[in-house]
Amino acid sequence: MMPRSFLPLVLFFAALTACHATPEAAGPSFDGTTLLSTTARRGLGHHVDTATVEDPRIPADVLTLLAQLFGETVQLSGEPHQPLTDDDAAAPALGANPKTLVRFVHLTDTQLVDDESPARNCVLDMPGTVNGAFRPQEGYGCQLLDAAVKAINALNTTEPIDFVLTGGDNVDNAQRNEIQWFGKILNGGPVECDSGADDGDKPGLVFPQKRPFTAAGLTVPWYWVTGNHDVLVTGVYKVDETERQLALGTTATMGARDYGQVGAPVTTGEVQADPARLPLYATEIVSEVRAIGDGPGPHHHGLASLAVDSAAIQYRVTPVNGQPVDIIALDSNAHSGGSDGLVFAAVFEQQIRPMLEASKAAGHLAIVVAHHPTSGIGDGGDAFGTSQVGTMTPAQFRHALSTYPNVLFYLAGHAHVNHITRYQPQTDDVVRPFFEVQTASLADWPSQMRLLEIIDADNGYIAAKLTAFDTPGQIAGLPVNDLAQEALRLMTLDRASDWDPNPGEGMLTDRNVILWLKKPAGF
Repeated sequence: MMPRSFLPLVLFFAALTACHATPEAAGPSFDGTTLLSTTARRGLGHHVDTATVEDPRIPADVLTLLAQLFGETVQLSGEPHQPLTDDDAAAPALGANPKTLVRFVHLTDTQLVDDESPARNCVLDMPGTVNGAFRPQEGYGCQLLDAAVKAINALNTTEPIDFVLTGGDNVDNAQRNEIQWFGKILNGGPVECDSGADDGDKPGLVFPQKRPFTAAGLTVPWYWVTGNHDVLVTGVYKVDETERQLALGTTATMGARDYGQVGAPVTTGEVQADPARLPLYATEIVSEVRAIGDGPGPHHHGLASLAVDSAAIQYRVTPVNGQPVDIIALDSNAHSGGSDGLVFAAVFEQQIRPMLEASKAAGHLAIVVAHHPTSGIGDGGDAFGTSQVGTMTPAQFRHALSTYPNVLFYLAGHAHVNHITRYQPQTDDVVRPFFEVQTASLADWPSQMRLLEIIDADNGYIAAKLTAFDTPGQIAGLPVNDLAQEALRLMTLDRASDWDPNPGEGMLTDRNVILWLKKPAGF
């Protein structure tokens, strides 16, 4: 695996070859009062400016960009659902007795981060492909996730949902404290997203995002899916004793936030150590998630069937009793290092195929979920990784999934963008038309989740109604979450200044969509 000492050079050349992306129209939002057949949505209030020179890591530059309205949004009109069939035919009419089977929210790439950790690489952040090493909004991640929870709970009062499915990269740095913050916010109850020194109130400095608060907690069950940032330090480095000692140390060599200064700029100096920053080995994650104290709601995690020392978090679950729809969660991460995905052929045969067979034998439909899109699955040999033998190619992986007629689609995150891909037998190595659905990130613009409703249309089809919706800073009927609102302002600034070049909202047919899927024989 490539050592950390090579990282600045590699990322510098990657940034030189990065191009600026063209923004699309923003995705829809949900305010807790309207149904999601069509939805209001927010867009950028300032055009994406590729010529800005301000650096979001510098507090004074952030103030300059805010004064120039880079953090402003505008309200856009709602969008109807676009029909997508597997053969480009017209969408069929609903039958006489359509029935909703399950309704759930896909919440992915939250990337809760301990922004004071010495293991961070903030100084490497730059516009382009390496923009994820620092986010101006990252210090407000816990409040943003709490706002997302409140949005989901509000949604549950108007369009009842059955569960929340995470999509991986739940945290940013594989650290114990980050995993605890994530679980506590989803479960509800007291949480303090701070490490090292107490940063909530210092003489002459006030950082309310570091103060303890009481998280609302989900009113529905949630299920854990693992991403590369959950098992690798900064999402690329294999957890070992060297990385552990770095995170537990006192020197932020590659840059971390300094809450001892106005605006909490990036520092490469000394920080206060904290044992809670321990990066976890993959075999420690299941027990850590299970150990998180439950709040007032039901919390399943999806991990009850796994051994506490499972290195790969993979499981099959039927989330709603009496409804023939399974979730099959895969671990697509290269535990050897590197951000790309990886699926071993032997693991597929020994662990994944039996779950697919069991689902088919039970007469259940299945949604396969992992962190990486199929195009991001390789051999583990990308930057900071190690090439592995016996891995599946993207085509082989898609082909294997498409042989199961009961698999509705493949669900992923990782790229921080809403995107829907249809693979066809004529041009791709699949045995039938096969859809892949990606959901945008909570951590980056436009901070969205996706509502998925699986409907037996009573006409020979399954209709998968997909709706992208924003994480609002203000929830109808609830107090204004000023800290979540600030996170959204800074996130908008990051995007409009082109420091974050990714138009995560995707195209029109990536957001509000109804997939018409032929019902498998015998269902």
